Amino acid sequence: MDKSLLDDLEEKRRLGKAMGGPEKLQAHAAAGRLNARERLDVLLDPGSFVEISVLARSQLPELHARTPADGLVCGYGTINGRIVYVTSEDRTVQAGTRGRVAEKKTNRIRTLALKHGAPYITLMEAGAGRFQEISGAIAADVGYRFLEHFQMSGKVPQCAVFLGACFGGPSFTAMQSDFVSIVRDNGYIGMSGPPLVRVGLGREVTMEEIGGAVKSARETGQADYLADDERSALQSVRDFLSYFPSNADEAPPSAAPEPAPVDSEEGRERIAALVSENGRKPYKGDELVSLLVDGGKLFPYRASYGRSLFTGWGRINGEVVGFVASNPMVLGGALDDKAAIKARKFVDICDAFHIPLAFFIDCPGFMVGPEIENKRMVSLAARLLNTMAGCTVPKATIVIRKAIGLAYLALGGRPMDPDVIVGWPTSHFDPMGPLAGVELVHARAIANSDDPDALRAELIEKAKKDADCYRAAELALIDDIIHPAETRTVIADMITRTAATRKTGFKHRIDP
Repeated sequence: MDKSLLDDLEEKRRLGKAMGGPEKLQAHAAAGRLNARERLDVLLDPGSFVEISVLARSQLPELHARTPADGLVCGYGTINGRIVYVTSEDRTVQAGTRGRVAEKKTNRIRTLALKHGAPYITLMEAGAGRFQEISGAIAADVGYRFLEHFQMSGKVPQCAVFLGACFGGPSFTAMQSDFVSIVRDNGYIGMSGPPLVRVGLGREVTMEEIGGAVKSARETGQADYLADDERSALQSVRDFLSYFPSNADEAPPSAAPEPAPVDSEEGRERIAALVSENGRKPYKGDELVSLLVDGGKLFPYRASYGRSLFTGWGRINGEVVGFVASNPMVLGGALDDKAAIKARKFVDICDAFHIPLAFFIDCPGFMVGPEIENKRMVSLAARLLNTMAGCTVPKATIVIRKAIGLAYLALGGRPMDPDVIVGWPTSHFDPMGPLAGVELVHARAIANSDDPDALRAELIEKAKKDADCYRAAELALIDDIIHPAETRTVIADMITRTAATRKTGFKHRIDP
């Protein structure tokens, strides 16, 4: 082969990797941002990235020379030795807007991820499609990406990282993903940006008002992880995937077992002292769970959203477990709309990828009142119940204190068919709580009593005795009452006992 042909190939490859050129790259770096290729160096194992379609360019004559790789770096590499497919938007090329050729590249990466059973990761920094390439009647043939994300859902893990203002299409596909990380002060999520709001509504708004990182993580829950910088956001993807199989045909990856804090005498004392028999004295749900897991290490899911409930992943004797724990530090552990939305998505993800679940219940019920009804609380509670009823992974339910009404069911109560259900000595069961029950049933008798306060106290005391955990154990409605320090062993035994019947394979899609 003529050497000039090979030289020409190398030159075209070099130009394809040039991105937006030295001036734009320098400005990008001056803003404190990594470029599209540097991000892949952080995300992937060193030296593992293999690029696909580096020679791609826009086919519009006026853009051909100015669109190396058509503004999208994509290919495959490894994270902790396992293959992943990835796309990384290059904001230094045409502001990162998506051209038709870049969309073809993305389609190829998604197709290969699904075909090869590997996670798909998208690093996003720009808005929707490149207007000059999709305007007019050709718009009738755009949007296949949404179908592709749906086809991957529940089959391979999907991750999205918001590194810039990604209004429109990128926001939609990110919401179809299983894990969304966003960078504080840089990432933005929304239907459309300020210019379209100005045109459509005649209003002046900021990007922060539409969907800044803090708003997305705390108020809307559309971001699962709030990162302080780009490196932390990229690391969060590595951490998330460490708990997941590469695809639904595999089991979650095991790791070398580590001791948990509760394995020490000090840890046993800490967990026993953490929860008071006084149901009004709060504690942190994540602190309780951290005492039980290998190395005390947890990876939280939507830590800033629906904070009356902790959700996250950890390990028990090296095996991955998804944890759902009441957090009485917020709303006394009651479930509001945000907590219900978070729990439903979390359980859905764990079930799709065969991750056993452990529930820790200390919940006075779902929130009530006109304000919460305006948020469709009944429908949200019903969706969570449906998800729990359909969940087939092994489930351990540990009642810490309050197991009240519908919330008890939604957090893994007996009718949800847990593989083990136990209570701590502080636990109790009731359809609506002793105080509410007494008032509802005995209000007239109390009002007509010579000593209403004394009668009320007597009836409440009787209701509390009827709700006592030992009564539930005597009736064989729960499996046992355990010492708090035995909780880790109960979960570990559940994982061992269910191992022979656990199955892999595609189960269901995961709703946004």
